[in-house]
Amino acid sequence: MSVKRSDSTVRVASLTSVNMDAIPSSARPVAVSFPSRYIPLFGLIMAVLSILGSVLMNLYHGHDIGGIPWPYISDTAKDPPQAGMFSYGMTVTSCIIVWVVVINYGKAKNDIDLMYPPDTDGLGSRRNFAGLVAGLISAPNLGLLACFDTRRTPGLHLLFVVLFFIPCIAYLFIVKSLYELLLVRAKTRAQKKEDQEPGHEVPYKSYTSLQTSLRWKRLICNVFLVAVTLYLPVGMALVSDWQDYSNDVAIHTARAVAQHVSVFCLCCFFGSMYYDFGALEFFIVQG
Repeated sequence: MSVKRSDSTVRVASLTSVNMDAIPSSARPVAVSFPSRYIPLFGLIMAVLSILGSVLMNLYHGHDIGGIPWPYISDTAKDPPQAGMFSYGMTVTSCIIVWVVVINYGKAKNDIDLMYPPDTDGLGSRRNFAGLVAGLISAPNLGLLACFDTRRTPGLHLLFVVLFFIPCIAYLFIVKSLYELLLVRAKTRAQKKEDQEPGHEVPYKSYTSLQTSLRWKRLICNVFLVAVTLYLPVGMALVSDWQDYSNDVAIHTARAVAQHVSVFCLCCFFGSMYYDFGALEFFIVQG
């Protein structure tokens, strides 16, 4: 496998070595490249359109939303045709989240290798790998919670909701922690500008603004943690029935509001990676 690293480019080559003499003269390698920053943007657009589309279709058809004034997002998409739209949109979004998690892992890995002082203790690498694992555990459950809706399989739906949001908390805070480490090392490197040893230069456009990104991610993580806590453990403990909302209308409404805030935080977090990826380009080369 041939991999070329730089501060602004990720190249993925074929997994097997290629004997150039064995390639016919008429054959040419195929390369595809595009700015990586558009991947989280596409995921954000897909998620927003799926949710808004489901809500609008529910309103148009006058379907049940559970009997509470501010419904859970999933309850607006438990009946066809919006159920199909929501399942498809969230499944695609979950695939894009996996893509973003992997790209962010590779980008952070590259930035860790360029850190000054070097990551000799492996702290940055361990945090980066832990974030990758948490993100890959969480993302598939988004598609599953949409496919197993609250009308036909409410128990499975709730299970996948928990399996999505809990690892999400871990992922968001691990990424924030990793960015904090990168910022500290970047400041240390900036203070040693007189050091002319190779490899200590600040990578060009590694982040649009690491400091600004971290400031927003701290806010998003804190709000997300509070919202998920109110939505899941606290809210679930306060209600008498998780599927029947009639006995606890006010509490279920508050839980639904907390759910909406949680989803908004996730949209902001992954959407902010549009700026984190900066000039990063994704290359796939086959030849």
